[in-house]
Amino acid sequence: MPPPLRALLDRIERGLIDLANAGVVTAGHPEGTAGREAVHAVRSALSDICALTEAEANPEVRRAVERLVDAVERLADGAARPHRSRAALRGAATRALRNLALALVGTRPSRIALSLGRGW
Repeated sequence: MPPPLRALLDRIERGLIDLANAGVVTAGHPEGTAGREAVHAVRSALSDICALTEAEANPEVRRAVERLVDAVERLADGAARPHRSRAALRGAATRALRNLALALVGTRPSRIALSLGRGW
């Protein structure tokens, strides 16, 4: 996997860990800056992945990104749930991340990625 994509996947993984450790949720958003920053970091990295791979032209990557976005939202909403329920949400988000990583294997770079020329 190209280093830029690996770095983004690592950033998403750190964001999921931060989100899983975030505080209580109010109206669908984690309270405190840690939860909001974690959601923002994950979404930002996903946006970068979409730009670097032209995800709209690759249905498998697009679906994997959508699944991960849904899993992140459920994880953010589940911060106030019992531990067992949160663990299931963390597991679902981790599986969604793994599926995205598998979908990215062999993905061709976008024109943006090629113009950046950062180790693709």
